Amino acid sequence: MSFSFVFKNQLLRYSFLLLILFPVSVFANVQEETSKGDAAFKMGKMKKAEKYYTSALTMDPDSWRIMRGLAETKFQLKKYEETKQLVDRIMAMKIIKRNIVVATILGSGESFEAELVDENVYTPDDGRNNMRNYVDGEEAKPILHYRLFNMKTGKMLLIPHRDASLKYKGVPRRVYDYVNELHVKVEDILIHRSGITGPIEMVQVDGGCFQMGSTKWAKSERPIHEVCLSSFQMDKYEVSQGLFQSVMGHNPGRFKGAKLPVNRVTWHEAAEFCKKSNKRLPTEAEWEYAARAGTTTEYYWGDDFEGGKSNFCDRDCDMNVSDKNISDGFSFTAPVGSFPANPLGLHDMAGNVHEWVTDWMDDKYYANSPKENPKGPLRTNPSDRKGGGVRKGIRGGAWDTNSTSQRSAARKGFVVDYRIDSIGFRCVF
Repeated sequence: MSFSFVFKNQLLRYSFLLLILFPVSVFANVQEETSKGDAAFKMGKMKKAEKYYTSALTMDPDSWRIMRGLAETKFQLKKYEETKQLVDRIMAMKIIKRNIVVATILGSGESFEAELVDENVYTPDDGRNNMRNYVDGEEAKPILHYRLFNMKTGKMLLIPHRDASLKYKGVPRRVYDYVNELHVKVEDILIHRSGITGPIEMVQVDGGCFQMGSTKWAKSERPIHEVCLSSFQMDKYEVSQGLFQSVMGHNPGRFKGAKLPVNRVTWHEAAEFCKKSNKRLPTEAEWEYAARAGTTTEYYWGDDFEGGKSNFCDRDCDMNVSDKNISDGFSFTAPVGSFPANPLGLHDMAGNVHEWVTDWMDDKYYANSPKENPKGPLRTNPSDRKGGGVRKGIRGGAWDTNSTSQRSAARKGFVVDYRIDSIGFRCVF
């Protein structure tokens, strides 16, 4: 038996033993695979980057760091659905101010909380005790280190990747904001691809008379007065982002999704959309008449607010008006039609997003409103901001308002050319 054969046999045995005792040191660990993915991405080798990131994510399935790299890669590869899945997972994670991790020293099992200052620090390696070099027959290579600030001891540490495992405590705000930009891009592409087919459903609203307003709440809702309207048709649902983008060619919405209501839309954009669709915005009287659907109660389901009837600021809503006792299942906007329709078959006439109407807003208008088909107050100078000339009415309450804003009589006004996350619209014909 030759010396060469014996040596190779012993080397294989040693390598196998090394694999059992020190698997992380011998084969590529999570960080090594991630670093390879980073390098491939920078070089424009997206297929290789996808391979490395996917391998790393298999080993550490909850790492936003790997998900971000893989999402960017899949976006470049035009795998938009897969990009969306990864981005959605990251955006569902807790947002933190500092990049805090739980570091575990491999072998000892010691764990501590630290701030990850730098994940790719290179220091020269003299090759001592580097069995991988011996097995691979390669020259000594620089070894990647983590730079960690130990939160308990207050000391800065430099630890080789191969000697530590990190678990992220959340997503740093700067990373979240960056991922949100990617989220917007991919959602706009998917919304564009979804397209809109078939006619938009509308509900027939037969003309009639009703008592408009309320005496129990804001002065702007007084006095209760009789209004009589001609028949009209109203969109069954709030205008979705898919529909808006297909008509207007852009999507101002913050919370992206083809079936989500378009939000952050200005009054002018809403009016233009309706015009392009051969429709118009409803008058304030038409809106309340359709919302009440023949009811005289505070809400179109009764005098008391009920959870599950509309999307409002519940315990998952991070606002100071949130109701901590109720959950409607959505932190922000909900897909149109997610909640029960009113007696006329119209969805989301309470909650989800405020809806623009065509009337200028005037807190005292009800005292002088005509009985037949009122169209709101006249404005001789619509650019007069001090005189309220730039506010149009919004109705229905939204995901970020309290339960009283969901009432059929509740009314507010907003500046026509501003954008906020809770204003959308629907059209009439």
